[in-house]
Amino acid sequence: MPTFIDHHEMSDVAPEMAAAIGERIKAGEADDHGVKGLNVFLGKDGTAFCLSEAPDADAVVKAHQAYGFSLDSADVVEVQSVV
Repeated sequence: MPTFIDHHEMSDVAPEMAAAIGERIKAGEADDHGVKGLNVFLGKDGTAFCLSEAPDADAVVKAHQAYGFSLDSADVVEVQSVV
């Protein structure tokens, strides 16, 4: 499955939502869009970088929208690890 990284604002996130996202990542569960979160990196400036496996970039956008995060498809990039 392809791997994607995206970048978006993530300020004012309720602790409960952050915990739920973290639990889903730890459980390795894919959501209703087929997106499986691998990690989220939080910037000190209120931004987030999300690493996920997904069928395509559109699924990543839809998964974020389901959590209430605005994400443009231009902010989603397919990546490949060098490790």
